Amino acid sequence: FFENGGRIAMFYDGEGRADIFSEGQVLDGKFSPLTLDVGAPHHGLAASFGDYVIHSVPDPEDASRRPVALRINDSSGNQVGEDVACPGLHGQAGSGGVLAFGCHDGIVVAMSAGAAAPELRHVSTAELGEGNVSTLRGGTALQFFLTNYGQSAVVLVEPGAETTFRKVDLPMRRVDFAVDPAKTRNTYILTEDGKLHLLDVLSGKIEKSLQLTEPYSMDGHWRDPRPRLAVAGDYLAVTDPLKGIIRLVDTDSFAEERTIKVEGMPYTIVAVGGSGKQHD
Repeated sequence: FFENGGRIAMFYDGEGRADIFSEGQVLDGKFSPLTLDVGAPHHGLAASFGDYVIHSVPDPEDASRRPVALRINDSSGNQVGEDVACPGLHGQAGSGGVLAFGCHDGIVVAMSAGAAAPELRHVSTAELGEGNVSTLRGGTALQFFLTNYGQSAVVLVEPGAETTFRKVDLPMRRVDFAVDPAKTRNTYILTEDGKLHLLDVLSGKIEKSLQLTEPYSMDGHWRDPRPRLAVAGDYLAVTDPLKGIIRLVDTDSFAEERTIKVEGMPYTIVAVGGSGKQHD
């Protein structure tokens, strides 16, 4: 599920297709999506970009592996241009009218080309050393992306800037990270020692750290319950599965303000409502 510019792309891994539709179709109850055949069933993705759709291309030798490229289709479902290689394709995000996709050897950036189809440009991450991008978060008022890289680093990505990548090494392995949609300089990272870190987008430095939870080791299965982050207004909500609570951190004071007790082991969390825009 990916929204961009008021249009939603639903990608069905097990069916080899994607549905593209506007938010208005859902609100009006007049659901009539554009359905695209994206090849063999595979763990892929799709994104709307104006009148075009960008989607993953499965590995022709083994569709169970990660996709190998990105393809552009027009509103009639016809391919536009050549595929752009993106081996190990995983992860996508939008920021300021730009889309970015993670690859084993870099990122692919999609930018507007006026009335024509978007331009896809591959940018290598070889300069960053061992690691790859597979999770991306996009900024709102500032155009940037925050991505993972290896187990103990994140990267600030600014397409079109003189320095595209700024790698930030972390003191411990990373558990999860989030971007603040309202306080545009703020990004938050939780490391496996249970510490929450405030990373300033402009300085590229960790400005504050807070011991928030008990340690959560990154050893074991990737689906083991570990904390996840979501920004909700002036608070950062952090799940604490082992304690059965959600911790609310005030993003101004960078201190835990209160907790919410829930049943079971809270894991993934999503903040609903609010655009991040400030109104008088």
